[in-house]
This record gives sequence, structure tokens and C-alpha cells, in this order.
Amino acid sequence: MAVLNPPRALPGLGRTIINLLLESQRSWDEDALLDVFKPSGLNEDITAQHGVKNTILALRSIGLLTIEDGLTPSEAVLKHSSGHVLSRTSFRRLLQIQVLDTDRDGDPWQIRDGEGNTSGARDITRALSWFLAQDALGGSLTWTASSAPVQTLQLTQFPSNDNETWALTNDTRWGAFSRWAPALGLVSPSLVQKKPGLIPLPTTAIDDVLDELPAGRIPINQFLTQLALALPVLHGSVARTSLAALLGTDPDPGVAASCADSSVGQALRILADRGRVTFETLADAEGVRLSRYDEARITHVTLKRGAKR
Repeated sequence: MAVLNPPRALPGLGRTIINLLLESQRSWDEDALLDVFKPSGLNEDITAQHGVKNTILALRSIGLLTIEDGLTPSEAVLKHSSGHVLSRTSFRRLLQIQVLDTDRDGDPWQIRDGEGNTSGARDITRALSWFLAQDALGGSLTWTASSAPVQTLQLTQFPSNDNETWALTNDTRWGAFSRWAPALGLVSPSLVQKKPGLIPLPTTAIDDVLDELPAGRIPINQFLTQLALALPVLHGSVARTSLAALLGTDPDPGVAASCADSSVGQALRILADRGRVTFETLADAEGVRLSRYDEARITHVTLKRGAKR
């Protein structure tokens, strides 16, 4: 099982299924769920049930559903929810934790045999670690129709022309990624109508993680390490380090310029504008520039409470 394949899994539907199971406090079989979400008489096409079936498979793959005596929420769901239905924000953080489970999946760029290479969420973790290594200041990305299409970028950056070795192997996987990555808050959709696509901007996911970090001032490098531990596809994570080793270099222009990764740096700027964090520069402390266009370096970050929007 994997997340991007089967390709018609819907993360929004996943939350609805989980909440139904939490509210009912009983196990369900797949046919019963299909009767609820794709009742008989509604779109009798042979593929009409695939969205529900694919979503169930994906939820099982990332450890949100168990199937011992019918479909039930996993222990991870019960612990995170305390048995209550999950809000959009709470479900998104649960998705982040379960998709980015390094104890289960290990280094996603360490190739395994057969289905082991895509077990758990290794497929989407590879895709996220690569996508977040692209230039967040370079505009939106699509599979083909952009100035720097995902397909062309991978052909340029990966050492092999074999697309099976890439982060996103084809446009079908890209379609699934385009649903899951924004649902995880790790990618932002373009807001420019004439330039559709996705931007490697994990603002929402970082904002979610800030709720779990202690308020107060800490050195910027320590703060960036905490983010990489909580979201282990960001720069500084094992997945990103392995990707850079595979490619021969880290493709992010910010990293190349000895600055913060452009995705993280831009996200932190946005969160500072929202009042979630503030930055300081102390003359005698180590620091980092948030952007290759900055002259001043940041040495400390202060996390504030009660400012989330």
C-alpha cells in the first residue's frame, strides 16, 4: 500500500470517514461505508466507488485505520482525538504525524525491494522532500504547463532519465500529490489565476507545529532543527539530506547561498507578518539569512502564543 497509488484517494474524504467511525463508536465493513458515501443509484459507473476504496487503502497505509474486526480508527487516531471528532486543523496535524512517520518508513530515499519501496507513506515523503527543495521564490509549479515544469525539473536534477527513480514518476502521481500535499499544509496552491499550480511553501504545516513548541526566544538554528524534527521533509531532515546526496547537491537556491531553505525562510516571513513569530539579530550570536536577497542575518526567533489565524 502507498499514499499516491492508488491515485484517487481523497484526504478530505478521509477526515469524513474517520469522524464517522469516531462518532459511531463501532467497526464498519467496507461495503457499509460504500453504501454511505457512494449509495446505490448514485453514479453507477464501474469506477465510481474508487474514490472511497482508494481513500480507505491510503488511510490504512498511513496507520489511521485498522481492519482486524472491520474498519476502526487506529490507536493513533484515538490518542490524537481523545475519541472526539476531528476538526480540519486537528486532522491535518494528525495526517502530518502519520504520513511523516520516520520510525515506520525510515529514510524514504533508501531504496527497498518491491512494494517495500512504497510501503507506508514512503512515496509521498519522497515527493514532498523533493518538492520542498525547489525554489519557493520561483513561482508555482505544475507537471508540464509552467516555466519550470515538474517533469522537466526532475529530468534535469535526477541522475537517471528513468522516471521510476524520480520523486514523482508521472502525471497520475502528480495529480494525487496535488491533493495530498496541500491537505498536509506542506504546499500552497497558487493564488494567481493566470499561473495555477503549487508552490513549495509549508506555511500552514509550520504554523500547526508552532502550537506544539514552547513560547519564548530561542536561537534560530535550534528553531530550524525543531521544525525539521516535527516535519521531517524540511531542510535538515534525513529525507532531505539523502535527497541531496542522491542529486549530488541541494537544489534549493537559498541553501546554495548559505541561507535558510527558501521554503522555510519564506514561510517564516509570512508567519512573522501574522504575528506568530518575531526575529532578532544579536551581534555576538550565530545566525542565518532567511533569503538570498537579505543582507541581515537572524540569530533568534521568539514564538508567540494566541496569534494564530
